[in-house]
Amino acid sequence: MPRRAHPQRADLRHQTRPLAKAMVLRAIASPLPIAWVTADAAYGQEWRLRRMLEETGLGYVLAVPKSQQVPHFGRIDHLFSQAPEEAWEQRSCGDGAKGPRFYHWAALQITSIEDFDGEMPTHQRWALARRSISKPEEIAYYLCYAPLGTTVERLVRVAGTRWAIEEAFQAAKNECGLDQYEVRRYTGWMRHMVMSREVV
Repeated sequence: MPRRAHPQRADLRHQTRPLAKAMVLRAIASPLPIAWVTADAAYGQEWRLRRMLEETGLGYVLAVPKSQQVPHFGRIDHLFSQAPEEAWEQRSCGDGAKGPRFYHWAALQITSIEDFDGEMPTHQRWALARRSISKPEEIAYYLCYAPLGTTVERLVRVAGTRWAIEEAFQAAKNECGLDQYEVRRYTGWMRHMVMSREVV
């Protein structure tokens, strides 16, 4: 007996960055107290997402690739490669499974963009870099948009919140067996999810 194909829903489609935008807009419209957004480089390099956050007045600390261009400075990795050693300070970005997560951090305030920020800006732009203490060649970069008066310590803490979320996702994937499969088609995904729910 031939297998019945699962009917495809026209309203279902794969989303990545558009989904992030929709999630942020939904959070803003809710009664939740939302003040910051943080994300990895897949989202951080998307200028439309950054601009939308700026227009809504939300602060952000978004990871970006090393090739990211910084207004008036060029590539972000070149910007921090010229930073003197004293520009790097050891800070904890939050607690991990083995205690505080310490890295070397460097930050630089970026000149306001008048076309976007206006003549009396309420927020400050930053470039931020995180360097591994044990492997100094491993450096991650961030673009930040923060209310005036925000400290570097605050930016570092916001950057660190992403790990807690990723760890929660990893734990959930492990509990549901989602780290044990590869999705190719809807039918396979549905069978796996049904079995995972039965086990959990």
